[in-house]
Amino acid sequence: MNQKNNPYKSHGVFQSWNVIYPVLIYFAVINLAMSLLAMAASFLDMDYQKGYMALQTAAVAVTIPFIARFYQNDKKEPTVFWEHMGMELEKKTNTQKICNGFLMFLAGAVVGMALNNLLALTTLKEISVGYQEATENFFAGGILFELLGACLLTPFLEELLYRGVVYGRLCDLTIVNNEEKTREGRKRENCNRLIAMVLSALLFGVLHMNLVQFVYAAILGIMLAWFLEKSGHFYGALLAHMGANLMSVLRMETGMFGWMEKNKSVFAGATIALVLLGIVLFAVIELQNRKKENCSYN
Repeated sequence: MNQKNNPYKSHGVFQSWNVIYPVLIYFAVINLAMSLLAMAASFLDMDYQKGYMALQTAAVAVTIPFIARFYQNDKKEPTVFWEHMGMELEKKTNTQKICNGFLMFLAGAVVGMALNNLLALTTLKEISVGYQEATENFFAGGILFELLGACLLTPFLEELLYRGVVYGRLCDLTIVNNEEKTREGRKRENCNRLIAMVLSALLFGVLHMNLVQFVYAAILGIMLAWFLEKSGHFYGALLAHMGANLMSVLRMETGMFGWMEKNKSVFAGATIALVLLGIVLFAVIELQNRKKENCSYN
């Protein structure tokens, strides 16, 4: 694709603005929706903390169409990034797509649990007041809205925004055209994609507004962007995100993972096993997609 077909390859401050303003609109819409819903709830004498997840779920549902419009417009161009993604997706068989979805969901669940365990081994959860407040609100409203909101609608919205829009636009800003398909050009492209992954993941982490979730989301965000690339579509990142959030909900609301916390030795062993299983899943995903990665950006 020629440079002129990349609408985000502008000059000066507009380079960053094309990435930032969808995030600003996201925050404006979701906070306005949350405020209006909270006001309505107060008239009904609803307990804010217990109703927080219900309100958050409704606010997310209201915000999704605004971000989906950015996502759909970017795919219609198509930009350099989405043209590449389209070619990658077309090369995959239905079996590969199903395998990618299953493996990425499982990897998200495993990595999410491993990160939670690793963070529990530090003092971050104890010193982060913002994390404690977020957790208190998150798990106060019952499992129904946790499953609907945190495990379905919120991952859908965040993947549309942070991977579908932000990461895609960052790639379009940093990508080096490689019309001659040279090896050096491919290396530069891969390097630029990695930079875009890290930047989008850091933004994803920062906007969670507390130290614990920053670390968790930043690491998870790199994995989610990689899954987006491997699957050729944002469904890979979405399923992995859903898997990670589902494990957090099940861990807090059920006793199915209580065995891990019986003693320090069991906890450490389980954490090591989760990390190793995550590495194995990454390797399997890489191997099953490797033969399809001979496509580069045009």
